[in-house]
Amino acid sequence: MALKRPRGIGSETAGTLVVLEHHSRILKGNPLGDPHLRKLGVWLPPGYDDGGRSSRPKRFPVLYDLVGFTGSGLAHANWKPFGDNVPERAARLIHEKKMGPAIIVFPDCFTALGGNQYVNSSAIGDYADYLTREIVPFVDREFRTLASRDHRGCFGKSSGGYGSIIHGMKYAKYWGAIADHSGDAYFEFVYWHDWPNTLNELAKYRRSKTSKNLAKGLDDGRIKRFLNHVWKREKLSGKEGHAIMNLCMAATYDPDPRAPLGFRIPFNAETGEATRPRLA
Repeated sequence: MALKRPRGIGSETAGTLVVLEHHSRILKGNPLGDPHLRKLGVWLPPGYDDGGRSSRPKRFPVLYDLVGFTGSGLAHANWKPFGDNVPERAARLIHEKKMGPAIIVFPDCFTALGGNQYVNSSAIGDYADYLTREIVPFVDREFRTLASRDHRGCFGKSSGGYGSIIHGMKYAKYWGAIADHSGDAYFEFVYWHDWPNTLNELAKYRRSKTSKNLAKGLDDGRIKRFLNHVWKREKLSGKEGHAIMNLCMAATYDPDPRAPLGFRIPFNAETGEATRPRLA
């Protein structure tokens, strides 16, 4: 168990958390209407301020924390009982000389569907571009970073782990290292079994009896009615939470501008029969 105030960690060795506001051009006008003004957490390691008094200020490597589904960037900087949040853990590891000093960035990639998978989607928004084309250059411009892929990495758990793997493969020119902790994988096992619950939740919002989409088992407007309902709720039920997660995955991996909400679900909404994924 980690003590909240371990010996040797004082204000001078705890680092500094800075919270900025970033206006994103890439997220502006996104399909879900999510805000393009985002809070961006940046943790500066012990010794960062000392560098400003040197004739050659020290620069630091940068790590990007990609949170899991339903998380936001600053969630990992919240107070934790009997344990470290991410800045506290980094400060402790640096103090114990188990880790070198590094800047840690906490981007906010939350969406109305509970998050995203850190990829570009025409149904959610271009969050891969948001990270690589906006946040990375912004951080390199505003802070004393070692501004190259060799000194930049990303890490995450669950959806954040998946995002790290994808960015390591598709955006390798930005990332010199990645860490995947329990990242999403084997989707047929992880998500497939919960779709009956999702279809049952959506069926509560089935209204049309003559819609062509209904006859084909496609979305007849029930998804929008479901989302409008849960967006008004103060707290979601467990079944609603799992349903919105599956809808987020569908919007991530099978966007289709021809569909009512810009994405398809992988099952016939009426019969529950699995449909073939769109190949183009």
